[in-house]
Amino acid sequence: MADSGFPFVPSIAEMRDLIDGTLEEMENDEEFRHELTEGHTSGNPMTLGPRLPSPEDWADLQVAGATANATKWLNRTTKPKKNFKEEALRATSRARYHDSMERVLREEVWEGGMALVDESETIATIQKRGASVYSKGVEDRKPKILRRVKELHADRLALAATVDALPVGTDAEREAKMIANKRGLQAIGAKRRGG
Repeated sequence: MADSGFPFVPSIAEMRDLIDGTLEEMENDEEFRHELTEGHTSGNPMTLGPRLPSPEDWADLQVAGATANATKWLNRTTKPKKNFKEEALRATSRARYHDSMERVLREEVWEGGMALVDESETIATIQKRGASVYSKGVEDRKPKILRRVKELHADRLALAATVDALPVGTDAEREAKMIANKRGLQAIGAKRRGG
């Protein structure tokens, strides 16, 4: 416990170390690896499946989800709750994208371009192309999705096993677990970027 009474939450670097330790355990302990990849008998009295779907199942689920939600995507895109132009021009939105768009922001190309956007024209274009544009786009990228999931699968399994081991008896412990999971995802992202 920290002095504040909030449970200890590992840093991003500590989560990377924990994930690496779990990966090593997965590599050296066949029973543990099997439990994560194939599932285990547990619960009351059900057999639980694998902690994460296989990369192939994951890609299939993503394509199926996009197909099933294509009409919802079209409705939400063409009837937004907020004005996307106003949201894009907010200072908080600019700050969020600042790192990746520093040159564009410095030269005010982004603001100038957004000021020229016609919302009704954008929505009309999306409506004309229809819901299938969304699901087809995801379906066409299935090989890319599968490759990425295969690259991430072991790290995601290790993260899942790591956070599953954290206590969840109190609200504070459940909050600490969510933060640890977020930091673990950040650690995986940093690893993928070579950090």
